[in-house]
Amino acid sequence: MSEFYIPGHVFVVRGNLRLFACDAWLLPCSHRTIPGNEWFLKDAPVPRRGTPFVVGGPRVQPLLDAALGRPRPWLGFTGWWGKAIAWYVDVAQEFLDTASSDIVSTGHPTLFGRAKPLLALSVVGTGLGGAAERAGEVVQELLPRLWAFANRRYPNGREFDVALVCRDAPIYAAAQAERARQGNWPNDLTPALRVEAERVASLAQRGELALFLGAGVSMAAGYPSWGALLDVLAARAKMADDERRGLSELKNVLDQATIVERRLKAHGETLGHAVAAVMEGRQHYALSHALLASLPLREAITTNYDQLFERAWEVSDRTGVSVIPGVIQPNARRWLLKMHGCLSDPDRVVLSRSSYTRYDEQLPGLSGIVQSILVTRHVLFAGFSLNDDNFHRIVDAVRRLRDTDRPAERFGTVLSLGHAGLAEVLWEDDLHRVRLDDRKEGGTFPFGEAARRLEIFLDYLVSRTRGSAHLLVGARFDPLLSSGEKLLRDSLSRFVADVTGPNTEDVRKTVAWPQIERLLQSLGFEEA
Repeated sequence: MSEFYIPGHVFVVRGNLRLFACDAWLLPCSHRTIPGNEWFLKDAPVPRRGTPFVVGGPRVQPLLDAALGRPRPWLGFTGWWGKAIAWYVDVAQEFLDTASSDIVSTGHPTLFGRAKPLLALSVVGTGLGGAAERAGEVVQELLPRLWAFANRRYPNGREFDVALVCRDAPIYAAAQAERARQGNWPNDLTPALRVEAERVASLAQRGELALFLGAGVSMAAGYPSWGALLDVLAARAKMADDERRGLSELKNVLDQATIVERRLKAHGETLGHAVAAVMEGRQHYALSHALLASLPLREAITTNYDQLFERAWEVSDRTGVSVIPGVIQPNARRWLLKMHGCLSDPDRVVLSRSSYTRYDEQLPGLSGIVQSILVTRHVLFAGFSLNDDNFHRIVDAVRRLRDTDRPAERFGTVLSLGHAGLAEVLWEDDLHRVRLDDRKEGGTFPFGEAARRLEIFLDYLVSRTRGSAHLLVGARFDPLLSSGEKLLRDSLSRFVADVTGPNTEDVRKTVAWPQIERLLQSLGFEEA
């Protein structure tokens, strides 16, 4: 038995289940065990079917031909019209019990290095399974089952986390609202952490928050740290073991990368293309990506080369994401600035000292955009060490732009997994610092558990920014609505019908209509 019992947690996230980084996930299907091709990535192994289920027998089985090193899909018999709500929820319970037993019996480490294994599933039966019109009832019965499982104590101390992954915006809002109503939040966030989460949530709600993503977020999806990446690149450059060990004697990673760049060039390969070759292929985004992508914000900056965050962000916004530098989406409401380049354009990858020196020449104007965000927004830093040379240069320029006659205001909040020593002094006038490794009882959490605590913090933060507005649309959520919410929903439905029916073209020509249309769409009236 572990010395400190830390129960599992139930996360509610907006995302694409097939692209979600976890240890195992429930793949819904009929009794024939032939899921639709939309559930599989293009390079998924074949055959993509299991052994037909027998009525009255087990309703869950592993997909035996799943690729190693990827989240393991478990086929679940969830499709049957006219069944009671418990019938659908029972298959979710069977998946949790069976998949967790398999993981415990094998003793394998978690796929993505999490402190606890992560099992993922959707709100079962609400797609094509037959319970779409009773989605509210499914959510009501499913959440208590998930919490009971997450709080199960295992003899070896390997408790499990669960992610309820919702692709559909109304179901996501329903799950968030029902979780808040049931009051199933655990007590594993200190009062101080909750206060910090609510402070950041308030900034997001007012449209004042922007996001800065570092390598730590993508490490949760299996990508290497900067040091590990350089070591892999050094091996690719055929550097001897003693040379690779000697790289660490160069304290600055820019100098280390410069040595690797020269060795790669001697073998006919550029540093950027080597980075792309090493890092391409991963398609599953992490839990932190999905949680951060659910925040109501429009601007994000990253030093990461991968494309995981934009993949997660696109799930929650049909207008897409504009990536700078890159392809600008004309109708996109969100944009992501990639300071150090992207895997899609290896020639612009910034890693060595020479590429940093030529930064402004290669990517003119990007520094100005970063400075503008730091001046006009409160920036949430996640997975970022604050040791980046380019970042130091940009922040110094921001400091000089501030009004020196007034006390300096902190321009951001950094989410920290540990103590940074004297380096914290460099930023204490500029950044709020939220430490995730402190125990309520005193002492600190191990690094892996602190990283998991960050995910719980983000889950709580996101839950403070989302109301139940989408629940106003559709009778399928009636069990979750108060009498007042039902009355408001019905009144707005009549209004939408009146102003969008035949002979209402003049309504759409009014000055006020675009604002009303945006409000209605934010409440879930997609056809407004």
